[in-house]
Amino acid sequence: MHYNRIFPVCICIITVVLPLLLPDSVWGVQQHGGAEGLISHQIGHLLFITGMLVLFYRLRGSSASGAGWLDFKIFIGLIILWNLLTFYGHWHRELISPDKFVLFAGKVNGFSISSPADALFYLSRLDHLLLVPAFLFLLSALYKWRKQA
Repeated sequence: MHYNRIFPVCICIITVVLPLLLPDSVWGVQQHGGAEGLISHQIGHLLFITGMLVLFYRLRGSSASGAGWLDFKIFIGLIILWNLLTFYGHWHRELISPDKFVLFAGKVNGFSISSPADALFYLSRLDHLLLVPAFLFLLSALYKWRKQA
């Protein structure tokens, strides 16, 4: 085997196979430590929104048309909406009374909705309903661009 082929195989083993052989706890949701963790995370959302708005504005004024570009613009729009919804959800989470969360065996198992604000908070937890379609539009745009090349 040549060096050009050994290196990718080693990287694959280290990044894919080794973690599968040595599993540990996986934390799908990261809790932010203290106010500074949440604030820096929220700043990240604001920067992401700003970047997507600038990209959308620049695409609107350019000659970006044809196969894939509409899908890409829809992707950008959905990502902006996702960021706004998630930003709101992070902020509102700090205002929710802990007794709104239904616990079972020490873990959150449900949420009690008694006002429109509670319903909006609950919807903010369903951010995948925006994020998954956004990435499907991105994949569609990439597929169309690849077919053109």
